[in-house]
Amino acid sequence: MSTICIDNISVGDDNFDGIEDFSVFEISYAGANTSSIYILRNPNSDKYLKSNFSGTSLEFDNDSELIYEHNQCYAGRGYLNATYKVVENKMILIEKKCLENHEEKEDFI
Repeated sequence: MSTICIDNISVGDDNFDGIEDFSVFEISYAGANTSSIYILRNPNSDKYLKSNFSGTSLEFDNDSELIYEHNQCYAGRGYLNATYKVVENKMILIEKKCLENHEEKEDFI
């Protein structure tokens, strides 16, 4: 499944259960950082519930069934990249990397 965006609403399978959910754009922060509110569909009742999914600039990968977070911080001098899996409609952190611009090496470490 792919994600479809219309204005501030995106439709896609955010919890990887084969049923389309939706998210509503919440806010844009400094740089490329954004956040959204994620609404998941209950497959047993066809009702929707607000999830506890949170993070900055979340990207949902249906092939790997992972959620990636990309957060630019310190005016672009640093980046936080995190990977989550979904267990019982909750984001579980798998890996977190903080990269900071090293001026002498002119690269992120």
